[in-house]
Amino acid sequence: MAEPLLSLVDAQHRHQILAPKLLKPWNTRLGPGVVGMNLDLHAGSILGLVGPNGAGKTTLLRMMAGILPLQAGIVQGRFMGNRTTEIEDLRKWVGHMPEQVRWQGKQSVLDALMQLGEMRGAGIERVEGLLRLVGLHQRSDESLDNLSQGMRQRLSIAAALLGSPKVLLLDEPFNGLDPVASQAFTALIERLAKKGVSIVISSHMVAQLEGLIDRIALIHRGQLLDEGPLREVEQRLGLDGRYVIEGKGVVDAAHLFSGIKVEVFETEQRGDAWRMTIGGDAKSALDACLENGIEVLSWAPARPNLVEWLCAATGMSVDDISLDVASSAMLPMKTMEVLEDE
Repeated sequence: MAEPLLSLVDAQHRHQILAPKLLKPWNTRLGPGVVGMNLDLHAGSILGLVGPNGAGKTTLLRMMAGILPLQAGIVQGRFMGNRTTEIEDLRKWVGHMPEQVRWQGKQSVLDALMQLGEMRGAGIERVEGLLRLVGLHQRSDESLDNLSQGMRQRLSIAAALLGSPKVLLLDEPFNGLDPVASQAFTALIERLAKKGVSIVISSHMVAQLEGLIDRIALIHRGQLLDEGPLREVEQRLGLDGRYVIEGKGVVDAAHLFSGIKVEVFETEQRGDAWRMTIGGDAKSALDACLENGIEVLSWAPARPNLVEWLCAATGMSVDDISLDVASSAMLPMKTMEVLEDE
């Protein structure tokens, strides 16, 4: 792959949280955040930033957007495609679309974007060009109150693109979108990537990003657990080569696959219908079904869910992961040697 357009090197930002003491009721200490982050962004590539709620995805995006200052580490960029240099003002490089943007009021779409454009030095031609790009040109005179959620998301992307950024950060962009709007939004993202924009999409839904992203970055407790092309990360974590089989009748999986290299992860029997998830030698599994007269109705690759990704990457159990994800006071992982009394 080509040299990265933008790189985070040992980047850190941890939020201050209250830690009152007897004589210091407003004392604070470092709490949750992002630590030791090393991540490369490439031109024209779509990166899926995946992790549970509270993992640090939004904090990381705000760091990359220059909203939150780096407490440690640096951000580097390739200047004019040749020289790598440290970037001090990320706002000239990055466009940021927050998770929730409240476009409300009687103001028109064009007027709202023009106001933002004046702050970024964008004229009427640039603004109208962006409205055409995101598919809102015919809605330019529509009031903000009349926009659907999908239209509001499109307007947010247009606002993020006002400064002609090299990198576009999207925080949970599919939230609240129906399937039709999601499909249209996906097409827009792919079109921007083809123009050379590096795109980062934050999400807690791995399946939603499949087929869209070029690479995936798995984040948990403010740290990067793994990053790379989706299939390569699955292989490293041992999550590839799984299949979901469905059929009719009654199946004894332990007896059916005895003596062959097939691992059964999950079985479900409902009346005369069954469903199982297996891994290992898929051909041997299919042969065993056919030889034993098992009626197979469907056979498809199984996609791991977020909990399975986290379990594989951290070595934690499902129960431990579930409790960990639910914690609202999540601190960086112990591997970073972060002390409770910091």
